[in-house]
Amino acid sequence: MAEEERRLLKKWRAEGKSCADIARLLGRDKGTISRQVKRMSTRGPKARSLKVGRPRALDEKTVERLVSKTKALTRAADAKYQVTASMIRKAMKLKCSERVILEALHAKGIYMRPLREKAVRTPEDVQGRKEFAEEVACKSVAHWQKNVHVYIDNKHFPVYLHHKARDYAAKLRARGTYRAKGQGLHQGHLKPPRALKFNTGAKSLQVAAGISAKGVLMWHVVDGQWNGAAAEVMYKNVLAPALQKAYGKVAGLTLLEDNDPSGYKSGKGKAAKAELRLRVLELPRRSPDLNPLDYGLWAEVNKRMRNQELKYKAGRKETVKQYATRLRRTAMGIPAAYFEKLIGSMQRRCKALRDAGGHDFEE
Repeated sequence: MAEEERRLLKKWRAEGKSCADIARLLGRDKGTISRQVKRMSTRGPKARSLKVGRPRALDEKTVERLVSKTKALTRAADAKYQVTASMIRKAMKLKCSERVILEALHAKGIYMRPLREKAVRTPEDVQGRKEFAEEVACKSVAHWQKNVHVYIDNKHFPVYLHHKARDYAAKLRARGTYRAKGQGLHQGHLKPPRALKFNTGAKSLQVAAGISAKGVLMWHVVDGQWNGAAAEVMYKNVLAPALQKAYGKVAGLTLLEDNDPSGYKSGKGKAAKAELRLRVLELPRRSPDLNPLDYGLWAEVNKRMRNQELKYKAGRKETVKQYATRLRRTAMGIPAAYFEKLIGSMQRRCKALRDAGGHDFEE
């Protein structure tokens, strides 16, 4: 538009004339007048925020608020629903796009990641963990390696006896694959559901194991149901001879175990430990992150079993007895250096638990 037309447009708009009236007076299309009015309204320092186009990057102060708000919304959700960029944008009343929000979070190392699975604890559980950590956080690496003579736990090992079952077990270990969009259903990018089971003649093998910084002291396959009677047999007939062989005595040795009510804390289990004069260091409830078997050994045994099976021919089969023998041989073959490091990490874990006030910590 000519300068004189813009002057008249501004004058008539100030007088309250509509775009249609001004278009008729100037002999212009109504759309042309509307666009010119919009341009005029977005000029000047006060109107810059109304400018249409690519959104500006968020300033550092806003990004800090964005990170803080994201954390607050995540805590409020408590994993019951997923916090989205749209929710964050709405909560902060931002004018930028969701993409700008996500890019700002990515720059701070914040991405959408899978939820981690941890034990669900009551406030009493957390308090118990805190008290335990405050009591033992001062203990040295040497204390955990030498003054706690055996760490015990039970584990159900699934039994994989033929190549289809072994393939299933191997695929469960895979975390992900590199792929392009649209290839997710192609071969190599799929894994079976964990609920899939194989009829191998035995659902699983339940093992009661005991370890020290020297290695595996006890590897006992539980025959039948795990209960007080089974725990009594394990303590008297299996663990006691193993301790006698390793240390030359049983009485006065320290045993670390969890709160298993069906076996370890059963009446018969307690009576057997009292008879053997074993000192018991009891872990707080729901604390697998403080038992070396839970946080290390079981996964190591499974990893070694799967690595062996990758070399097997497709037609190779095992019996349950052969599988149990291989499982024991695999566990007993883990070198002492592994156990020294595994048990030595108890010092770091107890300090981290104390610093976390009894809550979860980075392992």
